[in-house]
Amino acid sequence: MLLTRISAHATARHLDPQMPGLLTAALTELGLSEPIPDTVRHALVQPHWRYRLVYRATTVILECATAHRAHVGTGTIGLEPLVHASRLACDDIGRVHWMRGTIPLDRRHRINAVRAHARRVVNRVQWAETSLDAAPAANLRAYARRWLTIADRYMAGRIGALLDDVEWSTPRRT
Repeated sequence: MLLTRISAHATARHLDPQMPGLLTAALTELGLSEPIPDTVRHALVQPHWRYRLVYRATTVILECATAHRAHVGTGTIGLEPLVHASRLACDDIGRVHWMRGTIPLDRRHRINAVRAHARRVVNRVQWAETSLDAAPAANLRAYARRWLTIADRYMAGRIGALLDDVEWSTPRRT
């Protein structure tokens, strides 16, 4: 866990100060004219280790814009950087229960429910990646919107409801 926090600090230190502007430009390029949520903007302006999922989600959105730009320019799309950035962000989704720090450690049933939800979110994101293989130009916008939703919900502390199309799990009582 310490190694993860150290790498997250390194990620925060290397965060580009122009990141909010780059994210706005990427969303506009993808046709998502909605403004960046204030919570996500706060994470990009105030680097902190527990905001690493937001940084990784932003990287995925920027890779979506790069892939879209390449498709418009050349007609081909290289999805390798996008898939790599997505894998790193999915790894962080699996750690939301301790990265956000909103669940006390003595509430094991809540932690288990959030872990189960995180696994379902990762499965849904991986399923959306397969739709990128089928029709990348048509699905890049929805994929970027999905990652923006994840980042916004994470910053709002809604780690048990990162996506709308994933059911929230109810913990089993023994």
